[in-house]
Amino acid sequence: MSGEVVVKVSWGPRSETPLQLAQRWLELLTGLSELSEGALAEWRWEEDSGPGQLVPVESKDFAAALEAANTQDDRDILGYTANVVATQPDGAYLRARVIAGGSNEYSPFTAVVHLFPASGSAAVPLTGRFTDVLALLADVWDADHGLTYDRPLYNELRSAYGLRASHPRAGWAVYLSESRAARVPDDFSALRRMPARHGGVVLEIADSSGGTPSTQAVLAAHKTLAGTGALDPLPVPATEAKL
Repeated sequence: MSGEVVVKVSWGPRSETPLQLAQRWLELLTGLSELSEGALAEWRWEEDSGPGQLVPVESKDFAAALEAANTQDDRDILGYTANVVATQPDGAYLRARVIAGGSNEYSPFTAVVHLFPASGSAAVPLTGRFTDVLALLADVWDADHGLTYDRPLYNELRSAYGLRASHPRAGWAVYLSESRAARVPDDFSALRRMPARHGGVVLEIADSSGGTPSTQAVLAAHKTLAGTGALDPLPVPATEAKL
């Protein structure tokens, strides 16, 4: 593991109102606070100068803030973007960035949690709970696919398999929506298989070391899953949110 850790889910077009998005957002923030056992509890809008005002705790107020921050004419197509941050007492922090609610058939919608260590430290928030964060993201945003990774692992996968940024891929853990999960081989080696709310599954990649899966273990998992079609890209243009 190297520096920043990323947990990300993606999906295709799904038009939603600001109120629907706000309800998802608040469920996500509540879940992250619970997973951190209260270490991440003060959620603020991220601004260019750093953390801004506290985010609203009522969905109607959150929805109003989303609308106020997204005034572009094509937001029904490109979606609504929001960035929220929380900092632990030790200075480590989390940034959540979501682009959602649009009908764009050519670019995926995403929910991404970035986990950063404090200055001079290697420990990021939610260490040991990355797979649970992935499951939370997948459940809240009813995603198509997702993963947990750091930048070196991401680069290794891109180099080995020639993947584009939007392409599904394996990570230390991988989320697959229901139709993708049906393509996972029965003998696929996973440390944990966590059923997801909408019929999918989160797979924690197994490694002989018992710790964070090695790059080689993730590359092998990707090869297996890609070979069965579980990691097929969404079609372009995409007509559905999930494969």
